[in-house]
Amino acid sequence: MGYEKDIYGNELEREDQLVELKHQDVIINRRGAEYLLRVANFVDDLLVRFYGLEPYYNAKSIDDLVGQLVITLSPHTSCGVMGRIIGFSDANVGFAHPYMISARRRNCDGDEDTTMLLLDALINFSREYLPTTIGGTMDAPLILTIHVMPEEVDDEVHAMETVTKYPLEFYLKSYEYPSPSEVNIETVKDRLDKESRFYNINITHIDSIKSIASAPKKSAYTTLKTMQDKVNAEFNLMDKLACINQRDAAKRLIISHFIPDLIGNLHTFSKQEFRCSICNAKYRRVPLSGKCTKDGGKLLLTVSKGGIEKYLNMALNLAERYDLEPYIRQRLELVRDEILNLFEENAIPKKQFSLSNFI
Repeated sequence: MGYEKDIYGNELEREDQLVELKHQDVIINRRGAEYLLRVANFVDDLLVRFYGLEPYYNAKSIDDLVGQLVITLSPHTSCGVMGRIIGFSDANVGFAHPYMISARRRNCDGDEDTTMLLLDALINFSREYLPTTIGGTMDAPLILTIHVMPEEVDDEVHAMETVTKYPLEFYLKSYEYPSPSEVNIETVKDRLDKESRFYNINITHIDSIKSIASAPKKSAYTTLKTMQDKVNAEFNLMDKLACINQRDAAKRLIISHFIPDLIGNLHTFSKQEFRCSICNAKYRRVPLSGKCTKDGGKLLLTVSKGGIEKYLNMALNLAERYDLEPYIRQRLELVRDEILNLFEENAIPKKQFSLSNFI
């Protein structure tokens, strides 16, 4: 597999030695490996029974997948990156080198990625399978990156430091609140023209690293069921951290996420289509008959009330919890009134008033 020495240059003799991950190797979780094992068996059956060829993988257990090539692909992209399986993790997550993650147009923010066997992608792929709609080419490996070059990936990873510890000057400088560019710490950017850009990237706090398996097996974000639970957990944690300005965080969340989402959903509702409950035929406007013209099925809305107001109460609660500015509260109240006008019977006058009623 090409791993001969640990990060200190010692020969590999024990299971507890720490090694540096090669930049196109991946570690996948065991549940994902079990799935890929079934895919490998399917591909072998396809080769034998359909193409009249010899099986390729001959995998009996997930251990037989070690060393096999895969394609990794991030959502909403169409450029896959080739990698190699070198092991498995009990954690519900995949591990990859920062170069690999950056090559997939991802920045370690917890988003999901795809891992597929290389042969599966090569023999079970055709443009004929893809939708003709806008975005239909997304989530399919139309392009394959074989060699990941650090200088060609997203420059966000170029800012990653390559030192084992921060010098005293770094901590003293932090009192002056300087721009990061003013602090002299070696980063990947300083190595882009050197062979060392591929190895000895280093990590800080090496002595505290025992095993990647010692981390939590699942992200709390995946164990919490509802968005309300996730937001509550997030701000309960913020309330305990002295370094966090909770009021500013709540304001950013509401302005950057909740309000645009609420307004966008209202806009989508006003332009939504109608769907037949029987044949799923879609209509831009309701026919004069009030039902599907194909089979007489009932027409349903494609955007629900719950989908529109799902963030409203959370936003209102945060605005009250952290006593945000009246401007933000008023914006939320205006959105709430728009939703009430759309859905609440009590918000609609039962009798049409004339202008004389107000004179």
